[in-house]
Amino acid sequence: MPRFHFNIRLDDAFLPERTGQCLRDADEARAAARTIVRALVSQHGGEPRLLNAAVLVTDAEGVEVFELSFFEAIYVPVPAPEPLHPLPRAAVIRAPVAGGLLRAARIRLERRLRTGRASCAEALRTLLAMPRFSLGFDGGR
Repeated sequence: MPRFHFNIRLDDAFLPERTGQCLRDADEARAAARTIVRALVSQHGGEPRLLNAAVLVTDAEGVEVFELSFFEAIYVPVPAPEPLHPLPRAAVIRAPVAGGLLRAARIRLERRLRTGRASCAEALRTLLAMPRFSLGFDGGR
């Protein structure tokens, strides 16, 4: 696998990367460069000079493979990635079973909410019954 180095050029400054990354091809290196740019912008997003910066990707010998401007990496849309694993046909066939499981989970959640509300209401009534809290408060009556 070829080794790619992601060097950053900002105005007159050049920040070389010494270690590099082993990637399959230039397309994978371009995706890695986009990720690097977006991470740098998320860390230092308030710096307007970053839009003038660029990532210069070189191979192990120092030959330029491509240059990616920060502006292009941030604002040029990319196609959505392919799903890693398509849904198996069996999952589509068992949809009614999944619906039943979801319904049962919803019923359990509603029961928890009802008991939770009841215990909160009881705790509030107990708190308001204390003399320190009941002075000047009529409980909404």
